[in-house]
Amino acid sequence: MKKILFIIFIGTFAMSGSAIAQKWEDLSDEQKMSKVQGFRDDNQKFLKGLGLTDEQLNDVDNVNVCFLSTLDRIDRYGGDEASKKKYAKSAVASRSAQLDAIIGVDKRKQYMEYVQAKLEKAAATK
Repeated sequence: MKKILFIIFIGTFAMSGSAIAQKWEDLSDEQKMSKVQGFRDDNQKFLKGLGLTDEQLNDVDNVNVCFLSTLDRIDRYGGDEASKKKYAKSAVASRSAQLDAIIGVDKRKQYMEYVQAKLEKAAATK
């Protein structure tokens, strides 16, 4: 389950694709926060380019924070791995529905493609 949470976390915020010289676990808390902030800033810039308002950007941030909190609770209280996976899938579907409501299906699809490309680039630089 921790691997699933880590992958989802990376997909949501984690690190930009440029020069990942160390493993995530090896970074200090300060380095992790810096990478998370850089990833978020890049995503916010992309979303602004799609025409999102400041209110929508704030709402997207709120959805992401709630999503990560939910995943943390699932990891702590979800029971066995099969149950955790089921709950996590439900949380992902809920997050997707919320993002669709905030930014629209087409813009969410563009955003997810953007994030996926960043993650693939990051994985290729390892």
